[in-house]
Amino acid sequence: MQDPQQDKRSFLLESWLEFHDIIQSHPEVRRLLFDPVTGLPTTPLLFPRIESLIEDRGEVSLLCLNVVKYSRIEEIYGWEVFDEVMCEVASVLERITGQELRDSDMVAELMISGNAFVVLLSPPRTTESMSGAALEALAVRLESRVREELAHVLDPSIYPKFGCYVGAATAHRDSKMRLERLVHNALEVALAQSDSRDLRDAQARKARLEEIIAAGKVRTLVHPILRLDDLSVIGYEALSRGPEGGEFERPDKLFRIAYDADLVVTLERLCRRRAFEIAKDLPAGRMLFVNIEPEAVADPELRDIMFTTLVAGTGVTPEDVVFEITERTAINDFAAFRATLEYLRRLGFHVAVDDGGAGYGSLQCLAEVRPEWFKIDMSLVNGIDTDDVRRNLVASMVTFGERIGVKLVAEGIETMAELATLRELGVEFGQGFLFTKPVEPYPADEDVRLKP
Repeated sequence: MQDPQQDKRSFLLESWLEFHDIIQSHPEVRRLLFDPVTGLPTTPLLFPRIESLIEDRGEVSLLCLNVVKYSRIEEIYGWEVFDEVMCEVASVLERITGQELRDSDMVAELMISGNAFVVLLSPPRTTESMSGAALEALAVRLESRVREELAHVLDPSIYPKFGCYVGAATAHRDSKMRLERLVHNALEVALAQSDSRDLRDAQARKARLEEIIAAGKVRTLVHPILRLDDLSVIGYEALSRGPEGGEFERPDKLFRIAYDADLVVTLERLCRRRAFEIAKDLPAGRMLFVNIEPEAVADPELRDIMFTTLVAGTGVTPEDVVFEITERTAINDFAAFRATLEYLRRLGFHVAVDDGGAGYGSLQCLAEVRPEWFKIDMSLVNGIDTDDVRRNLVASMVTFGERIGVKLVAEGIETMAELATLRELGVEFGQGFLFTKPVEPYPADEDVRLKP
């Protein structure tokens, strides 16, 4: 059965290529066929060169660089950020022309406001035709170079969510087929190849993650949460990490692949188990904040056997545990979500909402879940000492928290000035690199040594 998305893409691509005839009849249309975001020409403007190569050489080779959907940049950050990323990709392609690409190669966007680029390759210098092996090798080099370049220019929080794949194809002269159809077919082959590379990579990532889960190779670090007036430690957040030094060490990559591979509940069980295993080694009287994915709230293990199998075996009481709701994905069914959380509350557990103020979702989660703890996102904390907007937003949260009985924790405190401002505003609790980075669990008779 044909993929509806592929049918739609094919229709759009074929319609877009028909502009070739319009350009020939109405040259003034040409200026409309440059992408307004990147400034690059779009595919119809490559046709004079394509036609010339087909007539002279009997073939033309091209690459398609597809910014794949799993990157989710537009979904998470919005179209403005995605446009910035597309501009950076365009800049990289222009910058490496004359290196991985030859000076005579032509770079274009597939279509206006799309998510793919086309590189029209100049003819090979030493052979009559482009070999499949050479074309594949060039696609791999281009893909690797673009990713390498973007790692240096994209925001560190955005780059892990970026993905691109390059496919390649050659169109051969066929007197029975229109030029537009030849190009359309070649682009379809190149895009399908980029999709297949994406799929193979996704399957390989899933297999590597399954190996990590099966071997239990998830580490737990702890990060203290302090009372800001006297810097006494009231608890610790348990932070999960993949194998040290590996591609899954960062939690955003670890859980993003878990969601893509439908392994988030399995991974969450392992992380939760590891968090409770280290709980018995924490200093007495400290709370344990355990991150929990929205999707995992419906996990039967969490609802039915978590108390007897995890908490009872560690000596930690439910009153010492705060389940911290992360927001890597949206909560679709708040009624079912609340039902599970109320069950956990009846057992004695507490609930926190993470990343407070970072977006509409966290505020809706606050209204629906009615947590005991609310974590102010570091995007509102960083620079609060010099930013009146941030200062007033946090001040309003303090007032709101006092009225509804929610305890506030400021995340990401990095400077003494930020700490002083938060104290002045009345934020009671906080955590951040100003005090210490996340560390390995330590002896039960001492707290983590904080910076002076």
